[in-house]
Amino acid sequence: MFTRLISRTFLASKSAPVDMQQWREHVLSAILFVVLVLGSITAVPSVLLALSEGLWSVAVMDVVALLWIAGIWHFRHISFQLRVINFLAVLYLIGVWFQLVGIPVSQIYLKAVPIMAALLLGLRPAVYALVLDAVTMFCIGYLGNTSLRVDGFPDQPLLRWLIITLNFSFICAAITISCAVLLQKLEKSLDTQRAISESLKEGQERLRLANEELRLTAAAVERLNDLVLITEAKPISLDGPRIVFVNDAFVRRTGYSREEVLGKTPRILQGPNTQRSELKRIRSALEKWEPVRCELINYTKDGEEFWVEADIVPIADEAGVFTHWVAVERDITERKKSEARIHKLAFFDVLTGLPNRRLLLDRIGTLLTSARRTGLVSAVLFIDLDHFKNINEARGHAVGDALLRHVARRLGNLLREMDTVARIGGDEFVVLVSNVATDINGGAHAALAVAEKIRDALDQPFVIDGQSYSSGGTIGVTLLPKTGQSADDLLREADTAMNRAKTAGRNQIAFFESAMQFEVEQRLTMERDLAEAIATEQFQVYLQPQIGRDGRAVGAELLARWRHPVRGAVSPSIFIPVMEESGMILKLGDWVLRQGCLTLVRLAEAGKPMPLSINVSPKQFRQADFVQTVCTVLAETGAPASLLVLEVTEGLLIDNLEDTIARMVQLAALGVRFSIDDFGTGYSSLAYLKKLPLYELKIDKSFVKDAPTDASDAAIVQSILSMAKHLGLRVVAEGVETQEQADFLIASGCDCLQGYLFARPMPVDDWLELNQDQQELLRL
Repeated sequence: MFTRLISRTFLASKSAPVDMQQWREHVLSAILFVVLVLGSITAVPSVLLALSEGLWSVAVMDVVALLWIAGIWHFRHISFQLRVINFLAVLYLIGVWFQLVGIPVSQIYLKAVPIMAALLLGLRPAVYALVLDAVTMFCIGYLGNTSLRVDGFPDQPLLRWLIITLNFSFICAAITISCAVLLQKLEKSLDTQRAISESLKEGQERLRLANEELRLTAAAVERLNDLVLITEAKPISLDGPRIVFVNDAFVRRTGYSREEVLGKTPRILQGPNTQRSELKRIRSALEKWEPVRCELINYTKDGEEFWVEADIVPIADEAGVFTHWVAVERDITERKKSEARIHKLAFFDVLTGLPNRRLLLDRIGTLLTSARRTGLVSAVLFIDLDHFKNINEARGHAVGDALLRHVARRLGNLLREMDTVARIGGDEFVVLVSNVATDINGGAHAALAVAEKIRDALDQPFVIDGQSYSSGGTIGVTLLPKTGQSADDLLREADTAMNRAKTAGRNQIAFFESAMQFEVEQRLTMERDLAEAIATEQFQVYLQPQIGRDGRAVGAELLARWRHPVRGAVSPSIFIPVMEESGMILKLGDWVLRQGCLTLVRLAEAGKPMPLSINVSPKQFRQADFVQTVCTVLAETGAPASLLVLEVTEGLLIDNLEDTIARMVQLAALGVRFSIDDFGTGYSSLAYLKKLPLYELKIDKSFVKDAPTDASDAAIVQSILSMAKHLGLRVVAEGVETQEQADFLIASGCDCLQGYLFARPMPVDDWLELNQDQQELLRL
């Protein structure tokens, strides 16, 4: 009955408390309400019956008990324990009173006391109540000699009440303890349920908080101005890991939709200018599972470049296994543009876009450091525009600025990418020419060539708004490296040289070193005079005979001679190297070839045909149209190809031997013959002798000079002669100046001799005037 009451009371409300104390308070209220209702229903007839029988005490007891119960039920602000004690007291007093008056139901009320105590207070109070009941029942029954008979037992009051008390206590204890144990189990169940409920609530709260945090995080990430990109940790392809998330900022900045990038790799953002070095560094960090920060050029869907500063970090799960990479990228395009603008303002001239003095000094310093390490020579050219002030004042600053921009572009187009053109103020420009030679002399020549190109370029008119303006420039040159030089020193030296050039007259070139200045000026003058000599045909052709072993002229070498109008005769050893370096040797070579063929025709017409040797420069021979040029000249002049001997040096054979052989074979097929000039002083390998279509070898005069007195030179000459004999080649010895040399060479089997011993080079007309006897035995 109590179990059902407890269960029903506990389950009566969906909001029933889980706490045991609250549950007991709820049960007490329910019991008091039930007792009050049922007691009122049973008390009315009981009181009426008692009054009709004159039992006033029974009526009073019922009324007092109901009012007491009603007070306990009504005054709920009284403490729970006090209300329970009052309720148990009512039951106890009713049971005591019923036992005193001899009413048998007294045991029911007394039995309810420990049971209710167990239900409402717990096991220990219930045991106290059980002991109180037993003592009360025994004392009142025995001492009061209450008439309560038990059939089958002798009428002995002590024994009778002892047996009654023991049976009462046994049954009451069984019910009370059972109820207490049941309640303990229920309490444990409630505690377990409460713990589970609290755990569920905590879990639900954690889940709610986690969901809320996730929602807030997702909302924050979606609305970040930074680009967020998440990829899987391990790539499934060689292109890299797949993208699994991008935020709104990524979509807005790149122009890609989520559907277009999900499942792809970050390579979709890369382009031609994406830094490969940064990608390599990122890849290295990812392989080590390390976070990395980088600045990278990315590309939008439309191909637009933009800069990002990216922080890339690995994300691990609860087991510590890395599962994803998160990249947070900040768009720094504007910052990079600002940095570029600041850098340009700091290091570049605003008007022309050229490096300014600051950047120029930095590059000169870097070049100085490199030059001291490598030994390579560079040059600094200081350029001051001539007559710029007049143009600026006459036409205004707008025209002056336009002229400066034109000059900057023209200078930039003249130079290599490794060189620097700078504007350091006003109409002053500086050109830094890097690594032009391995020695000072070579550097001076190269610097002079660059200065000439610049001067020629500045001499050309500038067209601005349809008007033509002429300026020109004065150039000062200094070379580096030199001991103790600094960048400022170099600028000062070049400026000093430029001022010296202005003093000598505008549109000039001056070197800072006075001794070198003299040499360079000589070379400059020489080049100008040579160019004029070619244009005005100041060159002449001379013939020097080649004498056979019988003393007769069996051939001749055609030589170019230059007679300057002022200097007079200039040695070929002086002007030929200059023409080789300047490239003018090509024009001179073509002219000599044509003159040689015309000379062959004249000799044939004079009845004095003989082979004619002509020197060919390696630079001339390597021209793509050389074979065609020879064929054309032969055809136009009608010269016999079989009498034309082209002399080439061994240096020609060093580069591209197969192409050289092919050209020689083509010309040999026409009848042209080839001679190796200065044999023994150049190409060391002799393997080419059996491959080339050669006609003769010319022993260099350096071997002939000391033969036969010098044993080594004599051995070399004899070895060459022996080798040539076995190869079937004709041999000509150059530089024969003494009879002793001639006798040695003839005795050694030399085919032909050439030198001052027989004749000096002479004009063709003088050669043709010699009679037959004079040609048979020419002497100095």
